[in-house]
Formats: sequence, C-alpha cells, structure tokens
Amino acid sequence: MKREAPALDAADRRLLRALQRDASVSQAELGEAAGVSPSQVSRRVSRLREAGVLQAIVGLVNPESVGLTCAAIIRVRLKDHTAANVRAFRDLVRNLEEATLCVMLTGEADYLVKIVARDLPHFQEIVQSKLLRCSAIAHMESSIVLEHLKDTTALPIAAA
Repeated sequence: MKREAPALDAADRRLLRALQRDASVSQAELGEAAGVSPSQVSRRVSRLREAGVLQAIVGLVNPESVGLTCAAIIRVRLKDHTAANVRAFRDLVRNLEEATLCVMLTGEADYLVKIVARDLPHFQEIVQSKLLRCSAIAHMESSIVLEHLKDTTALPIAAA
C-alpha cells in the first residue's frame, strides 16, 4: 500500500533542501537554513524519516577517487514480459553491485541501467559474464559515458 505524502511546511522544505546540499553539517546550521531551532531539526528529521519523505542520509563518493573511472548506460529489452523473465532480470540487477541505477521505461527499451566499473575491460567483463548470460534479455545497447554534465541526487523541492 502506498503511503500518503505528509503535508510539508516551508521549514520542512528548507530543511530538506539543506540536507540535500550537505547532510553532514551541524543541527545548528541546518536549523539556521530551515529557520527553526536545532531541537526542531532533530524532531523534523525524525518525522520526515518515519513518513518516508527522507529515505536515508548518505555520503556521496566521487567514483574516480575509488578507482571507478568508467560509467555506461545500457538500454535493455527483454525477450518477453513473463513473470519469470521480469523476476530474473530484476534479481540480476538487484545483485549487480556495479549497477547504480535501473529504471523501467516506456518506448523501445524496457529498462535503462547505469553501470560503474574500474575501466573499459572491467565493464566488458560485467557485460559478458553477467548481463549477456541472463536469458531474459533479448537485446542490449550500451553507451559509454564520456562526461558528466550533471549528476545529482538533489530533488527540486519547491518553496511551498
């Protein structure tokens, strides 16, 4: 059952924008950005987490700093949409550590998958040893990322 989105006031929205910029800052700094006291920050963050608005507070890692210098976008078309094929593909992606994004699409491709790898040979190994072995996949088309013009997790949260 889908959770109903809670009503967010202007302070909640300012707090969410501040958390998206840098969740490692102090509660005092978050409170200043949101226009509430530090104790209110703690209560609001707890409420937003419980409501499912704030899913996680994570650290974003620069891929190149940990040796992941190759990224690729793969468009995948399944052989058919039987429950077994869909489950097989979804299980593959869920267990594929190098897959950082997977979305179901409309149009020619069924799914779009973003893969991060150490380098091109590592990417080729992932494709050959994991993706091409999935019998649910009818067709794949890969594009190597040449430049990240924009890569953000921040959502455009309106002021209210």
